[in-house]
Amino acid sequence: MGGPSSLIFGADGGGTKTLGVLADSAGAHLARCDAGASNPTTVGVAQSAATLRELIGRCCSQVQRQPGEVSIAVLGLAGVATASIRADLHAALARVLAADGAAPAISLEPDSRIALEGAFAGGPGAIVISGTGSNVLGKDRDGLLHSAGGWGRVLGDEGSGFDIGLRALKLTVLEIDGRSVPTAIGRALRERFGWSTRDHLIAAVYREQFPIASVAPVILELGDAGEPVALELLRSAAGPLADQARVVLRQLGTDPRVAFVGGLVSHRTSYSEILSGALRAQVPELSIIPAMHPPVEGALMLALSRMKTPDAGQGR
Repeated sequence: MGGPSSLIFGADGGGTKTLGVLADSAGAHLARCDAGASNPTTVGVAQSAATLRELIGRCCSQVQRQPGEVSIAVLGLAGVATASIRADLHAALARVLAADGAAPAISLEPDSRIALEGAFAGGPGAIVISGTGSNVLGKDRDGLLHSAGGWGRVLGDEGSGFDIGLRALKLTVLEIDGRSVPTAIGRALRERFGWSTRDHLIAAVYREQFPIASVAPVILELGDAGEPVALELLRSAAGPLADQARVVLRQLGTDPRVAFVGGLVSHRTSYSEILSGALRAQVPELSIIPAMHPPVEGALMLALSRMKTPDAGQGR
């Protein structure tokens, strides 16, 4: 393993699409391609394995190489946080790749893990993730991982799109009941989604399975416009997420660094500014930096490190 002709492969996959990059043993990119969803909890283990096989095959075909030349594949995926899912997907992927004459060392990682590696180019730091869900993941100077949050929407996901959307819906419920005065949030949701009655809202949430996190961009728009009720809602959501980061940063030691990852905070908005302020209030010496590299690059970094230490992370 790790000879001059060895190839490495990194992937970043979720519930919508999967990005793959093929590189040589020095990490130089050879091919880049994308495919469909690969989250095994939403598309199933068999479909996830098929998508990843397709991705590896297409990247190899772009540069006239064979899947059998791939020595290490680090696949950062949503939906692989539990050991049983990782084991099932690892077995399924090994089977389908064997049909192509490939038997790489496969490492399945949560998408947050490759995002962390990319954000700090393999160095120490913490990422605060806020998209549909939320969590905080950090790596200390000894390479040990520390995390908080990530409990899902029932038990956690504080400061996420789901959390912000649910808070907004609950304010709308109060307005429809007559338990609060009308606000800009209720008005915006009526205009955007047509929710003006109890029946409308109950049907959307319980019968139509409306994606609650899709309300969050409306609240961020109001916050960006300086709407006071929206800004207060965003402050309430940001506080618990900042507290998760405080716990992780305390475990990382000196010179704490944070990068924001996820659709709600990866670019500058009223919410990312509020979250930055909440973090600095808890950790005054904090440095908040942009992610150095995208998650798929983090997957390649892990693959390179495992090429140097081949027993690390295999069969996961």
